[in-house]
Amino acid sequence: MARRNQIGRNEPCPCGSGRKYKKCHLDRESARPIPYHETAKQLLSFRAGEKKCLYPSTGTSCTGKVIRAHTISRSVALSRIARAGKVYQLDTNPFTIRKHEGEPQLTLENIASATTFTGFCSPHDNQLFDPVDKGSLTPTPEQALLLHYRALCRELYVKSPNVETNELLRDADRGKSVSIQQMVQGYVSARGMAIAESLAQLESDKAVCDQAILNQDFSVLKGAFVRFRKTPTLACSGYTQPTCDFNGSEIQDIADMSKPCFNLSFTLLPNDNGGLAVFAWLPDADGPCRKFVQSFMNLDAGRKSDALVQYVFDSFENFAAEPQWWEYLAAEAKDGLKMLLLNWTEISFAVDSSTLIPGSTRFADWEVETVGWF
Repeated sequence: MARRNQIGRNEPCPCGSGRKYKKCHLDRESARPIPYHETAKQLLSFRAGEKKCLYPSTGTSCTGKVIRAHTISRSVALSRIARAGKVYQLDTNPFTIRKHEGEPQLTLENIASATTFTGFCSPHDNQLFDPVDKGSLTPTPEQALLLHYRALCRELYVKSPNVETNELLRDADRGKSVSIQQMVQGYVSARGMAIAESLAQLESDKAVCDQAILNQDFSVLKGAFVRFRKTPTLACSGYTQPTCDFNGSEIQDIADMSKPCFNLSFTLLPNDNGGLAVFAWLPDADGPCRKFVQSFMNLDAGRKSDALVQYVFDSFENFAAEPQWWEYLAAEAKDGLKMLLLNWTEISFAVDSSTLIPGSTRFADWEVETVGWF
């Protein structure tokens, strides 16, 4: 932003809001800061998301009632790690975050509502995901695609409101100096570009998967799986862009806007036979994603569980934890995992590229039974 004496009152505000300068940043230094609770309420409103069925379009609109659909199966996975019908989830409520001064909190959540989002109507949710919500998981090519698609749809649902929530940050410079205003507005603009690029990539990925599902083409994905003998103490369904691998090596630079960034889905499911972890990606993402997963496959079998615990806390927020495991975890180990939750998200912290490398702390041993690629 230019200094205010260089900008006409009726000129567009250089912050990028689209409003006239006199209606936006004129005299912003003396403006009243917006109370945190007002911003938090708006954040909660945006995060509630749109009630919209994301079932692959066949040219007709969906007429079913949109429900709070599970991203992690309640019957197959969540019930296996629940205590009295509850699991621990990351609390993303801004009021909770403020209360604990930014320290991440895991709170007990009923499995009826855990990991849900209003992204499917009841008929389509049941019809589409029955192969992964009932019976055993192999995974077959169909099951792998459905797990990938579920994570992708949830990510698109969560990321879509980010356009509005990012704009809320433009008011964070009220009552601040011009130099602080410049910093805030530059950050918001750059973040807005990254969000737009991310959404475009998600929409593109969904279009490919939509067509594959409609055509029953279950060979569209590439990926790998790990089967465990013991029941994992975590369940996860997420969609992300791998950045650094399990050796700490950079996979792709998500800050480089000149190059496309590729996505990967990860699903970790406790089940009757132990548990299953599945990595999956589309063919155009094969280079970086295969390299990322290969670094995991190269780990000793006895450290794969620890690495996946670190991966879940570092890269995802849509996960559920077994109450007994989380409550009895050593304080030092718990604090370490909370720090992982802040990696890539807390702008005041330097990004740690080594967070996926298994260290001396042991988090789990689910005993690897088999691994494979598809």
